[in-house]
Amino acid sequence: YPCFPTDLVSPVKSFLSILNSLAVRCPGKGCHEEVLLGKYCHHLSIHKEVEDKDGYVYVNKGGRPRQHLLSLTRRAQKHRLRELKLQVKAFAEKEEGGDVKSVCLTLFLLALRARNEHRQADELEAMMQGKGSGLSPAVCLAIRVNTFLSCSQYHKMYRTVKAIT
Repeated sequence: YPCFPTDLVSPVKSFLSILNSLAVRCPGKGCHEEVLLGKYCHHLSIHKEVEDKDGYVYVNKGGRPRQHLLSLTRRAQKHRLRELKLQVKAFAEKEEGGDVKSVCLTLFLLALRARNEHRQADELEAMMQGKGSGLSPAVCLAIRVNTFLSCSQYHKMYRTVKAIT
């Protein structure tokens, strides 16, 4: 790098300008772009913005691959969702008077409707309002007969009103 008389006035400025003009390869996943050291922080912040837009990104630091949430035991599900549960609880206490169940059911309804699963969302809303599953008694009986369930087994599984016969 050439040295100019103006650079000699302040050796610190000269050193910093040379340092900031060094090219550094970005270690970001799939990036490998060469960036000037002076603009490296800005370049990293762009990566952070893109990562934030993608939402929550879990980094598995070696070990076994993670199982799907629904395939875990209740205890493991509780452990994995602990942080989310605490956030939902804090929101419910602050905004909804502590009604965690309503917040969770509403989130679930919104997720169903976002995926255009309106029939399932309507059934869930009916259950939330105490209107039952929406199945006719004949359909309930057919399900029970075809799956060889007793009245009490069917009731436990589908939370219906127990039939006497």
